[in-house]
Amino acid sequence: MKKFLAVTAAAVLALSVGCSKEEEKPKEEAKPAAAEKKEDGNAEKITLLNFESELMNKLRGYHAPFNAYAAGLEKEGEEALPQAELDKLKADAKASGEKAVAEIPSIEVPSDLSKENQEAVKGSLEELKKSYEARVAGLEDEAKATEADELFTGFEEKLNSVHEELKLIPGQFAKEVQ
Repeated sequence: MKKFLAVTAAAVLALSVGCSKEEEKPKEEAKPAAAEKKEDGNAEKITLLNFESELMNKLRGYHAPFNAYAAGLEKEGEEALPQAELDKLKADAKASGEKAVAEIPSIEVPSDLSKENQEAVKGSLEELKKSYEARVAGLEDEAKATEADELFTGFEEKLNSVHEELKLIPGQFAKEVQ
């Protein structure tokens, strides 16, 4: 659903850019500079939304084993999973978290974003990496699991600062990976 909304938002932005160009052509030639500036702002929004869509797809993959392990722990009584199965889910979660920690630093921040927004996105990715480091440690220590959630909130806040800058609705990334 979120992917659909992101694609729809990108399409609406692209359509609004196209419509605004058609309306401005018959007017004076002095206004294209303003139109280009508006188009650049929309292009930056579209770039950010596309980047976030790809990032969320990766995060869902990284996070799915953690969700499966948490669901396995919640089962009680007759539905309780055997310890061997829980151990496998835990090992899968740990491997996924380690993969996330290894891959997040290599995620390319789009160069179409302004320098300030690129720096904010890079900072958010650093928080995200720390979150997965803590999440892996949280498999053994519950305090680290709480720290992982706090770091993920920091990631979300930093990325949403770019949304605020571009006048976009804040993302709810934690809900997307659950």
